[in-house]
Amino acid sequence: MKIKNNVYGENEGMEKITEKDKVEQLYKIYGFEKTEETDEFIVFTYSNGYFHNVEIVRFDDKKSVENIKLDYEDIGYSVRIIDYISCEQTQHLLFNGFFSVENIHKRLLGDYANFCELQSRKLFDEQYEYVQPTFTWNNSTGEGKLSSNILEQLRKEGPQLIILEAAAGYGKTCTSYEIVKEIADQDTAYAPIFTELSKNRKAALFRYVLLDEIDRKFTTLSSDLVISEIQNGNVPLIIDGFDELISRSNKDMGYDDIADDESKTMLDTIAELYQEGCSTKIVLTSRKSAIFTGDIFEEWANKHLPFCNITRVSIEEPTIKDWIGYEKANYLEKQRIPFSSIVNPILLAFMRGMDEDKFKSICSNVEQVIKYYFESLLERERERQALQLSVEEQYEIMEKLAYNFVDFDIFSEELSFIRDLFMDIIHENFKIYRERYISIEERPTEEEFATKLAGHALLNRISPRKNEIGFINDFIFGIFIGDNIMKNQSILEKMDGKYVEIACTAYASRSEDKRDTLLNIVMPYITRLNYEQQLEIELKLANTIKRDYKQHYFSNRIFNPDMFFDGSFKFRNCTFRNCTFKECIIMTSAFVDCHFYDCKFYDVMVDRDTTENCRLLFANCSGHEEFAQLASYVDEISYEEDDYEKTVLSRYWGKGERFSKGKLPEMLLLNTHSNKERTGIVNALESLKRKELIFKDGHYWYLNKDKINEIKEKLGMQ
Repeated sequence: MKIKNNVYGENEGMEKITEKDKVEQLYKIYGFEKTEETDEFIVFTYSNGYFHNVEIVRFDDKKSVENIKLDYEDIGYSVRIIDYISCEQTQHLLFNGFFSVENIHKRLLGDYANFCELQSRKLFDEQYEYVQPTFTWNNSTGEGKLSSNILEQLRKEGPQLIILEAAAGYGKTCTSYEIVKEIADQDTAYAPIFTELSKNRKAALFRYVLLDEIDRKFTTLSSDLVISEIQNGNVPLIIDGFDELISRSNKDMGYDDIADDESKTMLDTIAELYQEGCSTKIVLTSRKSAIFTGDIFEEWANKHLPFCNITRVSIEEPTIKDWIGYEKANYLEKQRIPFSSIVNPILLAFMRGMDEDKFKSICSNVEQVIKYYFESLLERERERQALQLSVEEQYEIMEKLAYNFVDFDIFSEELSFIRDLFMDIIHENFKIYRERYISIEERPTEEEFATKLAGHALLNRISPRKNEIGFINDFIFGIFIGDNIMKNQSILEKMDGKYVEIACTAYASRSEDKRDTLLNIVMPYITRLNYEQQLEIELKLANTIKRDYKQHYFSNRIFNPDMFFDGSFKFRNCTFRNCTFKECIIMTSAFVDCHFYDCKFYDVMVDRDTTENCRLLFANCSGHEEFAQLASYVDEISYEEDDYEKTVLSRYWGKGERFSKGKLPEMLLLNTHSNKERTGIVNALESLKRKELIFKDGHYWYLNKDKINEIKEKLGMQ
């Protein structure tokens, strides 16, 4: 995929192009040929099959072009005269003529309706309802309707990149569909491209995904034309599950440097769509990971997208009371069911649809909820398909199918392949199953029986346009994978890390005993995963860490209630940026030589369990005061505030430099081997901020140029 310069832009080193040149470029992109040109008008011809068109672009409305119009009509052309207003208006006319926006919107609304129907199926035909999530917008608490906020941001002038992050199962795909619906309902100016990368499991590079989507959704238009309109901002991209490409391209999940390289490759492909002068608009959804966080991404964005507005949105953990209501939530609390076990949206949506009596009879414990969930689905399937299999037999067959999926390293496959897998699974017992059909005429062949199973409620076509079958969601798939691991842990030896993660994510909703059992089994094997994934699994299954973490970087992570860091294992020399610790229990010895930047601590319980200084650093944090005090134990810091303030300010001038740099990254300012000095600098930054000599934006500290004389006086530079 080669991205061309935006038609409104100018190539570096070239003379400024004229308005007429821009018009000619536009028509050329749309497939027209220039046949005549004068100072007053340009004639463009376009032929496609039976259609022969002429457009006369008139730059002087006093100039008559009727004779030219008649000449072309006489030889069979359909002629339109356009009085030139602006290049943007010309582009708008061409776009509306070639892109059938209304039909695109109808198709997207149809896809949305199909998606809602599928969600209702998962809820035993209860009406699917999108639950507005709690979210942050550029690290501040978000307000209003999330999809509306995103559409409003897309409508703003200039290039826009919106990164929507959330943990697995927190509503990224549901929100993506709401964004698409909002555009289709409200904005006739856009012809968006929406793609779910989870449904294109074989794709490994974004450039190929994009070209494939263009070819499928704009069959009559060239890829160059569509890409041009992407850059003009008329074809927004909504890309759901961008992290899928990263994990898929990095086969060895244990090497973070490879993952970083692959991430940069994917991001560079995105950057190709953003050129100076463009209006490209892209929404990327991703699991919370290291892809879009930290200084590496900041540096990449500053280098490749210096003129692009980047918006960071994070969907927070589902609030149980928002999902199921206060009465049901209070009942669970009285039953002492840990909320952390049911934050899975699948279970929450399932419980949301129950009437109150059924809810109270079933929700006495988590395992019973899960058991009822599966039994309801499987019993319903017996009736729906007249399937002569018990609930237990169906469950076992699906368990074996999940094993085969893991063995073949697939998430979905063609219907014929799935049918063959079922035939292998049922072959030994098929005669028994067949004899259960009383009428001989109703007795299916083995292939017919396998076809029935391929249409099972626990399975689904991954896309309306593909004939591939997969499990209806990762929660069900993960439960089956986890059950397989529990029965035969040797399968872990050849299991790809992504399946381990899916199993552990699903098992996070199970009882403590089941979580502990699975964790003990997988612990020797999860080293194949990167440290972020290892931490995620441990926190989900144990609510604590089960190994030491040394020199790791954690960003945008939420440490939820019930997590207990008891000091048995420690974070050593780790950095936490923009992390939230909410109602956690922390023993001070669990964190040693760690740095916290822009972190928030809400109602944490901290106990001192060491007589040593943990040497913790807190910069621009809130709610950390008790933690910092107890972890320091002995206040060994003695410094002159003014000296550290001068040290900070002086770094904005290089040796012998007359003019200041204006801004410096926080990590550079804090770059020192001395913990004592680093703490002094942190305090100095906060002091200078209060004095309004410097201010912070993102990861950078800026000099306040309005007070430059006061700063120079403080440094003795006057």
